[in-house]
Amino acid sequence: MDKDFQDIQQLDSEETNHQFSGGEEPGTHGQNPRRESPFWKGQPPSQTFPKRLCSSFHLSLLALSLNVLLLVAVCVIRSQSTRLQEELRTLKETFNNFSSSTLVEVLALGSHKGSMSDKLTSLEAQLEKHQDLKADHAALFLHLKHFPTDMSSLKCNMVFLQSNGTKCCPVNWVNYGGSCYWFSRAGMNWHEAYAYCQLENAHLVVINSWDEQRFIVKHMSPFHTWIGLSDIQGPWRWVDGTNYEHNYQHWDIAQPDNWHGHEVGAGDDCAVVLANGFWNDKFCAELNHWACEMKLNITV
Repeated sequence: MDKDFQDIQQLDSEETNHQFSGGEEPGTHGQNPRRESPFWKGQPPSQTFPKRLCSSFHLSLLALSLNVLLLVAVCVIRSQSTRLQEELRTLKETFNNFSSSTLVEVLALGSHKGSMSDKLTSLEAQLEKHQDLKADHAALFLHLKHFPTDMSSLKCNMVFLQSNGTKCCPVNWVNYGGSCYWFSRAGMNWHEAYAYCQLENAHLVVINSWDEQRFIVKHMSPFHTWIGLSDIQGPWRWVDGTNYEHNYQHWDIAQPDNWHGHEVGAGDDCAVVLANGFWNDKFCAELNHWACEMKLNITV
């Protein structure tokens, strides 16, 4: 702006000098100033002073406007920078607070996890202890439930020993309906089973009723079991002489069939109680479980 002002002053000075030098002198009226005055030597000025002044003013005004715009832009940028710095500081503080709170929550969660793990371990220990107590309770209840039977069996064993086997049932024999019953845990053919019961002062079981049938099936399941019934000597006979024709029978459908398809040529001559409870005639050399029966003089 100072340079523009100096240019304007220089133009004013030149214009004043031109007026003084170009004024009319005596005897020069009507003459061409371009011819007479040395000031007009060379090319004539391209523009008048007012135009030059106006042009300089416009340039000054434009420069002033650019300066004002630049100042405004600087102010706006500075304001934006200040606002951005403030937002950045706020965001940084928020992030720091979030990080701190998150760290506190993570630490609290870790502590809570440890506490929950301890509680879970304690609950597992209590549960195991409770299960052990429950198992002990069940075992005790089972013993108490069987206590009367055990006492009766003990008393029966004492009576059996005192009476030389004429009273009550021997050990591992089952007392039912005035008889003692023993059920095998292995297999023999019918003849071997018959001899075994004889050695025990007993005989292969003789079934006389539906109740006795259910008792036998209950204790022999799920094995086929030889009973004291055969037709080896002709008609079907019980080993204790019980009348077969008038006694209880529980044959399976289409049995006995006395099948003769065995390799040795013998038929099915010995009776067995099947796993389903029905009777069937089998080859006497087959291996099956068996049951012995012993009559008692008294029952306890």
